[in-house]
This record gives sequence, C-alpha cells and structure tokens, in this order.
Amino acid sequence: MVLTAFVIGLISASSLPMGAITAAFWRPSDRVTAMLMAFGGGALLAALTIDLVASSVEEGHFYALAFGAVLGGLLFISLNQMVNDYGGFLRKASTTIYHLRRKQHQQIRQIVSRIHQVRLFHDLPTADFKAIAPSVRSISYRKGEAVYRKGDPPDCFYIIDQGRIELFDPTAPDRRVELLERYGVFGWHACLTAAPNAFNAIAAADTTVWSIPRHAIETLLLNSPHFQQEVHLLLRSGTLTGYLETHHGMSGDAAEAWSDRAARELIQRGVLPAAIELERKSQPAMQAYPFLKRLPPFLQDLPLEAQEILCRKLIHKHYDQGDTCYHQHTRSDRAFIVEQGAVNLIDPATPLRKTLVLGENDCFGFYSMLTGAGHTATAVASRDSWVWELRRSDFLALVKSAPLIAQRFRAFLQQGEAARYLESRHLNGEQAARWSREAIRNIDNGTAPPLAAEIALEVRSNHAAPLAIWLGITLDGIPESLVIGSSLINSNISLSLIAGLFLSNYPEALSSSNGMREQGFKFHRILLMWSSLMLLTGIGAALGNIFFINAPPAIFALVEGIAAGAMLTMIAETMLPEAYFKGGSVVGMSTLSGFLVAIFFKTLETV
Repeated sequence: MVLTAFVIGLISASSLPMGAITAAFWRPSDRVTAMLMAFGGGALLAALTIDLVASSVEEGHFYALAFGAVLGGLLFISLNQMVNDYGGFLRKASTTIYHLRRKQHQQIRQIVSRIHQVRLFHDLPTADFKAIAPSVRSISYRKGEAVYRKGDPPDCFYIIDQGRIELFDPTAPDRRVELLERYGVFGWHACLTAAPNAFNAIAAADTTVWSIPRHAIETLLLNSPHFQQEVHLLLRSGTLTGYLETHHGMSGDAAEAWSDRAARELIQRGVLPAAIELERKSQPAMQAYPFLKRLPPFLQDLPLEAQEILCRKLIHKHYDQGDTCYHQHTRSDRAFIVEQGAVNLIDPATPLRKTLVLGENDCFGFYSMLTGAGHTATAVASRDSWVWELRRSDFLALVKSAPLIAQRFRAFLQQGEAARYLESRHLNGEQAARWSREAIRNIDNGTAPPLAAEIALEVRSNHAAPLAIWLGITLDGIPESLVIGSSLINSNISLSLIAGLFLSNYPEALSSSNGMREQGFKFHRILLMWSSLMLLTGIGAALGNIFFINAPPAIFALVEGIAAGAMLTMIAETMLPEAYFKGGSVVGMSTLSGFLVAIFFKTLETV
C-alpha cells in the first residue's frame, strides 16, 4: 500500500515536469494561460468537494473537518507569506501581485503615521490623509542619482524614508543648500508656488523617498477646508515669498503680489496660481525638429500636429561648461536635444575609448529614457550649452494624449529594437523580452512601461529567490501528497482526485516556469525544481499512508480538512487570481469546465 501511494503520488505530480518541459518550447498567451489555470482550479475544486469534504461530512465528522480546514488555511497563509518575503513571490504573477500590494499597504500606513512630521499637515483629519495615501509612491535612488534637477516642473514633494538627500544650486558660488536626513521634507516650496524647482536634489547615499504628487495637494486644496486654512496661514507667514525672492530672484513687490493673488484664488476657487512659468521655448524646438539627429525612428517625420504636442513637452535649460547632464550607471529619467553648444559622452571605465562629441541638433539619452535603464556613459557639457530635455514622465503623458505617437511607440517596441538595446547593454535575453512584453501590455492598458533598471535591481535583490521559489512550490504541493497517502488507508484512491490534482498541476507548472524563465532561471534548474517536487509528492504520499494507519476517523477527517483548507486557500490566493489577472472574463467558463471534467472522472468509477 505504501508503494502504491508513492506511485500514485508520482502520477498526480508528473504533470509538474511536463509543464516545465512544455514551457521550454511554448510560451502561451496570457489568455491561454488563464484558461488552463482556471480549468485546473475548477478540477481541483471538484476533487476537494467530492473526495475530501463530502466523505467526511457523510461520516459525521464535520467539526473535525471544519477545524482542520481552518487550521490548514491559516497554516498555508502564514507559510506562504514567510516564503514570499524571501523572494518566493516571484513564482507566479498572482503571488507577485499580492506581495507587492501588501507591501504597498504597509507603506501607506507608514506614510499616514510619519506625514505629521511636516508642519503643513499638522492636525490634518484622517480622511484627508487617506485621500493622499493612494497617490503616494516609494522610490529608491542609488547614491549620485537625481530626484529632480533645477528647472524641472514641481511634480511632487518628497519625504525621506531612508538615506540622505543633498540640495544644491549648481549656479550659486556656495553650491550646497542643505543636507537632509531621514523624515526630511523637500520640494514642497516648489509644489505650492508651482515654480520650477530651484535646486538639484541628489541622493548623497542609497536613499528611499516617498513622493507625494502635486495633484494630490491640489485635490486637498479643493476638498479640505482645514488644509486650505493651513496653506493660507503659510502664504501670510512670508515663507513662500521669501523662497521666491531668495531662490528665484523675484523682487519683493512681485512676490507679495503673487502671495496676495494666491490667497484670493485659494479662498475663491481652491487653487494656487503659478508664481513662475516654466521655460520651454516650443517654437524654436519646432523650427529645429526637421534637423534633429539620432532621434528614435518612431519620433521621426511626425505630422505637424504631433510635432507641436512633442515640442510643448520639452524643457529648455542651460548648462555651464563642465556641468554634468548625467553620470554613467545612474537611472535615466530624461533625454536631451542640443540646441547650442557641445556635450561629450564619456565612458570612464574605458579611458582609451574615443569620446563622442555631440553638437547642435544632436539627440542623446533617448533609449535609456524610453526603457528606464541606467545610462551607459557620462554626459558633460564641453562648453556653455543650451539643451531641451524630455523627461520620461512627460513622454509617458505624451503617449497617453497623442494616439499617433502611442501607436508608433507600440510598433517600435514590437519590432524589438528597444529589447535588443536592453539585451546588449543592461539585461539578459529573457529579462529584455519580459520588459518588452510588459511595456506593450502597459501601453494597451494606459499605464507606464516598466523601468528596466528596476527589473535588473529586482533580480539582484532577490538573491534568495531560487530557494524561496522552490519552497513556495513545495508548499503548494504538500497538502495534496498527504491526502493521497491518507486516502488509500480507508479506500481506493479516487480517480477524480488524481485527475483534479494532475489537471491543476500542469498549468501551475507551465505558468510558473514561464515566470521563472523571465527572472533569468535556466531550463535545467526549473526542470530540477519540478522533478524534485514530483519526487517529494510521491514520498509525501507514502509517508501519509504510513503515519495515518489505524488513526481514528476523527483524526483522519482532521487531516483531510487540513489538506482541503490549505489547497482551497492556495486556489483562492494563487491560481484563480492569476487566471483572472491574465484572462479576465474567460476564467468563469474555464473553471466550470474543469469542475465538470473532474466530476466526469468520478462517474467513471461507478461504471
């Protein structure tokens, strides 16, 4: 009987390596993957209902079964969370989504508790905090990376979570303005005055900040009387007028005039006018557009209307001789077009390499900006230069507002040029292909393409992921192996249970294998993981058969309940959410089909 349990355990889990082998030569679409996952989930639900729950209820052991089910569900949740925290969440899209959502909720709670450090938010009602929290993002910067630069639009203000931020004015003799530590706040003067940022904000160490977008502040101004009052007091205190005079060179009369107008519009309309308009020089950019060199193909030869939309997003800036536009390996958040002057692209790692000199109408940094990858060289102004900058956030807004540019950008991604760029300089082939697929899907969904730098960082930061993923997969398979062995003690194993387990294992292995390949896992490692789990399922079935011999019926019902609870929780937390995430409405009928197929196998037992 022990040997029989071992063999049946192997058979039920043999679809795991089959799924891994299939993933080596077939990458199904998200819709097909969703159908398979939902089908397997439906089959497993039928097997749980008929072969585990129904039999124990018929024998009068409902309470033991229910207690075991609750225990099994809690056990799965706690172990699953533990495994995910060490990188196991990467095994499935659904576990990744859940893990990131849980981290986001933790971050929002931290924001609500720490934002009181900002005087502007003292005694703000809880409802107003909750209105801000969903807009908050956590962003990590490596040492030397810029949060924003002088002259940038005031999109957000920031609270330091970990690390240090240095504020400095590149045009002032005494360049450093301030060094901020944890919970320091910066960028809020610019947000309230709607004036361009007056400083460069550079990470003085590896730093994580919370960004609170300006539109969240504008929403508070419209809807929160308390916040309006705090801002009104701030306007009358002279803090903002002093900022405009000191760092933007406004005269005292002009600053006071703006403050008076801002106070009136705040009371009347709940808005604050811009103190200083951003310099863009769109018309000269339009005149230079036909002569631009090194511009990505999808932005070349645009119709006149699209050219105007593009040029209105550019920011006009000046760089003194010797100023650095960006450093090598720092994350790219903007591209550049030289209007006048010269910029040198230098690779410090190879001093003998010839420096690339860029002049009038040359474009640079576009591929790094489009993909969100790190810069491959350092860009330095070799003489006084005027440039236009296209920030990544402005480009993504352009994609949303200009259908023609969005269509051409999507076609550019489909052609694979961006993926080839990433593969040649930043990511391996699987990671570059993953970025390209996610970028296309995000464009279709109206969201921002992923950052290639974050994909590379995600893989490096989850160095324990292979073991955690294997533990997570094992966690999914332990309950089924125990129930196979214990079920053989009192009766022959149910054909519908074996069919349900087999049918649910295949799409789970196929989906997870494709996910692991996108994380850079080699095929032999993936196949070894699933094969070892198949062997462990057989061993678990044999041990289950040994341990529960002569066990009282109530204990047997308890064990079946633990298995059923853990498996049902696994279906609800991983299989069906992933299926719906990838396939949407196709999940309902696919789940029903799997459910009916498993019941069909049950009818074969009575023939």
